[in-house]
Amino acid sequence: MAKVGKLTKLKSAIKKWPSFSAAKQTHHHHDEQQHDESAAAAAESDEPQQILHSVYVGNSRRRYLLTTEVMCHPMFQELMQRSGGVDGDGQIIVRSEVVLFEHLLWMINEQVNGGGDKDSSSSSQFGSMEELVDFYCC
Repeated sequence: MAKVGKLTKLKSAIKKWPSFSAAKQTHHHHDEQQHDESAAAAAESDEPQQILHSVYVGNSRRRYLLTTEVMCHPMFQELMQRSGGVDGDGQIIVRSEVVLFEHLLWMINEQVNGGGDKDSSSSSQFGSMEELVDFYCC
């Protein structure tokens, strides 16, 4: 019964937020060929390269390439402590629904790129960090 209450609360909170399109533009899963092509294009570019880390999400193990900035964000770190880990092959695994994980990435991206306070802006609007991370854990 408590899970139904959590889902209802999450649904109402998500309705208040803009669409997921910003998260899809910045953080999306790649297959191996797309990753190889983007890495080759980045190598030819004059722009400084950003280090990306592979993270596998959900039962489907969808691959996401995340920046160090996102990986170091307190909400991501909390999610990793509660539902993540490293498998035998050294891959970073997060046990979360893919759609919810994409929403979390959107929230983190908004804070990182919007210049908001990483520790408090989303927590103060929608509850504590612990409550938010509870929504994203499987």
